[in-house]
Amino acid sequence: MSGTRAKQSNRSKSAKPAKELNPAIEYSLLFVFALFIILFTTFKITGDDDVFWHLATGRYIIETGHVPSADIFGFATQGQEWMPFEWGWDVLTYGLFNLGGYEALSVFRTLIFLSIFWIFYFVLKKFKVPAVLSVAFMILLAFGIMDRLTPRPHAASLLFMSSLVYIFCDIRYFRRGSSKLMYLLPVIFLLWANIHMGIIAGLFFFAVYLAAEYINYHNRKSSVQPLETKQLKLLTMLFLLSVVLALANPNFIQTYVYAYEHTKMKMLETINEWKSPFDSMFGTGFVTTIYKVFLFGGLTILYYSFRKRDVFPALVYVSFALYSVRAVRFTVDYLIIIFVFLVVSIDFLLDEAGKRKLKEFLNKSLIPYALAGTLLIYLIINIPNNKLYLEQLQYYRVFGFGINPDFIPVQMFDFMKENRIPQTGERPLNHFGTGGFLVWNFPEARNFIDSRNLNDEIFSEYSSLMMKRPGFENKLRQYDFDYSMYLAPDLVRQPSEMEQTIVSYMSRKPDEWKLVFWDDKSFLFLKNLPKFKEIIDKYEYRYATPYNLIYNKQVIENALKNDPERLKSEIGRKLSEDPNGLIINTINRNFASKLNK
Repeated sequence: MSGTRAKQSNRSKSAKPAKELNPAIEYSLLFVFALFIILFTTFKITGDDDVFWHLATGRYIIETGHVPSADIFGFATQGQEWMPFEWGWDVLTYGLFNLGGYEALSVFRTLIFLSIFWIFYFVLKKFKVPAVLSVAFMILLAFGIMDRLTPRPHAASLLFMSSLVYIFCDIRYFRRGSSKLMYLLPVIFLLWANIHMGIIAGLFFFAVYLAAEYINYHNRKSSVQPLETKQLKLLTMLFLLSVVLALANPNFIQTYVYAYEHTKMKMLETINEWKSPFDSMFGTGFVTTIYKVFLFGGLTILYYSFRKRDVFPALVYVSFALYSVRAVRFTVDYLIIIFVFLVVSIDFLLDEAGKRKLKEFLNKSLIPYALAGTLLIYLIINIPNNKLYLEQLQYYRVFGFGINPDFIPVQMFDFMKENRIPQTGERPLNHFGTGGFLVWNFPEARNFIDSRNLNDEIFSEYSSLMMKRPGFENKLRQYDFDYSMYLAPDLVRQPSEMEQTIVSYMSRKPDEWKLVFWDDKSFLFLKNLPKFKEIIDKYEYRYATPYNLIYNKQVIENALKNDPERLKSEIGRKLSEDPNGLIINTINRNFASKLNK
């Protein structure tokens, strides 16, 4: 017996507790993660025309001191109701642009998302979630929200939502009822009311939290200590004050009526972000897959709530799961709001399943930190060279600052600026994706349409014109367009777009419409009017055009015989302007040898 006790005593002495991990390792992982987020949120503006009309709106408000309530950008829609409820963001980002251009916008966007992830890490740390587990899920979250990393007002909404998560957790779990952060809630909603309509989701979130506290107050079996009556009344007053302050915007309650009516437009059925995340078009895309993992993985939140006898996480999950399945644009809100509760519940499950051994491994072993760090370094290396986006994710995004000229017609707009096209013309037929860029670059210009989605009628008219639906020629005359811009970023891959759209009509009407600029993604036609005569005489492309190359090659063949010098001049001019252009080099290869005979 004594010998056995001695052996047990010796074993207990030799069983040393696991060595604590050096805090520097955790800080190093966080630093590498922050570097990943900085690079991940630094990419050029690509196919996002909203950015530009937001800037143009901010400029208008600053210059006039007035927030408009009717359209100021469209010649066909001028005076129609338009409430820029995101005006606060517009003014802020225009001010930043004046300070540092597109680079300042990009840095501001990065700071917003760094703040979101810092908030999440800090909350999870208070819940005693291992740092490496927090970082692993934050990497997954970063990819889940990557479609919403653009420098637009929804970024501020996501920051406000994450702030609510922090404040509600602080009140409920960390400083039970004594958190001074609750006094920030009305301030947040006052700002939010003038920045983005995500405030509606924020108020819903606040209501869910308040409901949980009332349930807790009347259900003494909860593991969470109920608030005192005085505290509950104070929280209720803060909620009501937040609702009132949500009306503190230029158009009071009409702002929300307008926003609601906006969501009922038929044209939204054609926009991907307004479709269900379960629509077959999204298939098994990685962003949609991450959302579904978070959606069904959220069932662990229900288990956690049941085991902890805490109704709040369950209410949040059920409420925002139902909210998110309505449309893709709401899925990121869901990811942001349930993120902390999901990670905490998974940590709880790991703790139970591993009888604390797994948690000790995550907390004290170097291995998971080394694996997470290696993954982050791999991502960091492959972002600046675009391999992560273009090759591995097959996702068109380009690292850097400013505008991506492969998707935004910068060259065409430079030509327009040089030749004062918007100052000479007055009624453009512009592509949907260039309306914001037009009014941003040319404050004096008016567009036909842009991505503000003002009403179903203008979108229907636009679609009829662009797709050459029956009666489109009458509409061309009715609106009296004097120049036309068409954007086709996929032109090289899908040249059939020319034949299917207004491009083919104008290309086959050379006496009425003159092509004066084109490249691998855009077309600029001028109506054959005296005011454009000088520009047409100098820049018209009669023969060397993308449409003629693919669909009307006989025009080029005839030019070889009857007007070779003109053809040669057009090819030479376009080559000098766009030496790397795929289409002009194809024209040159196919016809240059014949011209030189």
